[in-house]
Amino acid sequence: MTEYNKKQLWGLFNVLPDKLKDAIFSEETAKAIADICTMHKIADDKKSEIAKLVGDSLMGLLPPDKLQTIIETEIKVEQSEAEKIALEINRFILYPVKDALGSLYKIEFAPGGKIIKSKIDKSKVIKHKTKKTSKKDTYRESVN
Repeated sequence: MTEYNKKQLWGLFNVLPDKLKDAIFSEETAKAIADICTMHKIADDKKSEIAKLVGDSLMGLLPPDKLQTIIETEIKVEQSEAEKIALEINRFILYPVKDALGSLYKIEFAPGGKIIKSKIDKSKVIKHKTKKTSKKDTYRESVN
């Protein structure tokens, strides 16, 4: 993942909706992260990494649908356990601010925290094809 300096992060933070700003520094968010980590027996040295990932999602830097994959790869958690952790983060932390997150990521959350990938129905997207015409260009000079 891309690393950002403090100035860049504060710049991003300042343009966030108030609900997300509140969630980032909320005591409830910190407690939920601690409870999720304890329940899933995340090592103490990895808890801050989980908290950073949650913060990145709330800041608009890590799409919630990528959270599970990042937990697997960066924190080295088994797939099934990473899926449970990501679902609980979605349910207890991200779902309460789903409207604000939806405007950042263009996603929807189903009740219970499951992510619905996109609001766009891809079957209704019209593909435009360009026609190539084979007219001779009368304005071009011949090259000898």
